[in-house]
Amino acid sequence: MSDPKKPRTPFAPWDRREVPGKFTVDETAIRVGHYKWIEMRIFELMGGWVATVPELDVKLRLGTHCYHHAFHSELWHKRLPELREMNPERLTLPPNAELEAFVEALGEPEAADQTIEKLVGLYRVLLPRLMAAYTYHRNNTSQITDAPTIRSINFCLQDDMEELIEGEMIIQSLIETDEEAERAASHQANLEKLMIAAGGVVGPGSIGSFDADQEATA
Repeated sequence: MSDPKKPRTPFAPWDRREVPGKFTVDETAIRVGHYKWIEMRIFELMGGWVATVPELDVKLRLGTHCYHHAFHSELWHKRLPELREMNPERLTLPPNAELEAFVEALGEPEAADQTIEKLVGLYRVLLPRLMAAYTYHRNNTSQITDAPTIRSINFCLQDDMEELIEGEMIIQSLIETDEEAERAASHQANLEKLMIAAGGVVGPGSIGSFDADQEATA
């Protein structure tokens, strides 16, 4: 029979995950608020495009993908009160004006013949940046104390990877001429510049800082 008074280690011998992560509770709450904001913008943008793009196959994929992001936004909405005792809406904000400018530019192609521009901005610029921010967060937070956040990130990444593949396949099927390839490349470059100015989907430090990591290990 085990002795209930015998001292025990905080974690089982087979559990050697680290408790500390790179993020405080406040920092996690701020990032999660940014996640919720950008996921909601993606949902709204995709939903609007469903009604306007002429290609039926694109409509179908956008219709499926936009509800992924509605689900992601709801995940983060439910996570916020667990991180901070406050109204989640107070933290549902963009990280800076530069990211707001990026999202505005992302939605500017409205004409029926600009499906390529719409999809390039979404699947070649925004989605890879979002996945990078999620992956950095997952890899640098505590596997023990922040397990609920990791679980939500994994749900998001699973959907995003599926979307990335399907979106890229659709883009490749739409680009058939040199002129269309140039349109795609030009629009992507313009949006990349705006994203660089924003510092990523949650602002500077979205995927960490090489200089800061070097200083931490010095």
